[in-house]
Amino acid sequence: MSEITLAAANKLIAAGVSAAEAEGMKAVFAVLDKGANLVAFARMDGAWLASNELAVAKARTSVMFQAPTALLATPLEIGKPALHFDHVHSPGLLLVGGGVPLFDSDGVLIGGLGASGGSPEQDDALARTAIA
Repeated sequence: MSEITLAAANKLIAAGVSAAEAEGMKAVFAVLDKGANLVAFARMDGAWLASNELAVAKARTSVMFQAPTALLATPLEIGKPALHFDHVHSPGLLLVGGGVPLFDSDGVLIGGLGASGGSPEQDDALARTAIA
């Protein structure tokens, strides 16, 4: 069974930082393992302090649902079933773009990456670029 290594987590963060710099953004990146435990974390100089918790929450959500958080952030449509969770009973989850699950070459979940520093769309793009 594969695990996310510190070296792999740091490479993801470096790729995310590079993408953020290219976009003129200051962002925070968090990499969690498959148990949603922190493996690596980085806050770019000048990034919002609130993004610290948001990046971790996005990574945690992507691990828990094994899906990109952008896909979980679909708007509600009247009369259609919707994914629902109560933040009081499910603390630390965030259904906005910026979290992506990490899978090994066999498609087994090994962790998640969260990015925060811009709009949900910008954060999603940063996270997806980092894992590409």
